Amino acid sequence: MPDPATSSAVLRVVVTTALGALPLAGASVTVSTAADQPGERTLLYSVRTDQNGMTPPMELPTPPLSNSMTPDSGTPFSLYTVEVAKEGYTPLTALHIPMFPGIPAVLPVALTPLEENQPSSQTDLTATGDPQVLYHSEPDGEE
Repeated sequence: MPDPATSSAVLRVVVTTALGALPLAGASVTVSTAADQPGERTLLYSVRTDQNGMTPPMELPTPPLSNSMTPDSGTPFSLYTVEVAKEGYTPLTALHIPMFPGIPAVLPVALTPLEENQPSSQTDLTATGDPQVLYHSEPDGEE
């Protein structure tokens, strides 16, 4: 039985060409913690995609499941940053990827090919603002 004080979730990243047309083998994928107050992150994984454009499963720490049981129990998820790059394609960064305890996630990433002689530039996949606010509805419909 899992320890209720510590939890984790598995993340896999699927990398394809634009619009998901073809899988991209050999793409570099890094997973790190979301930036803290001084803007620092901790690298957790640095992997490459296989011939199907898929990373190996990456187990990431999450808060305990009990944080999801009541509104005042604390944040029920952990946030991560995923960066994907492959030569000849515009690299992407996915910010504020939420991971909930025990819930596996697949992050699809479509890379756009660079035009010939075009310099590479970083593009954000998600907003850089605050994490999504989660709401809890009362059974009688009042919030």
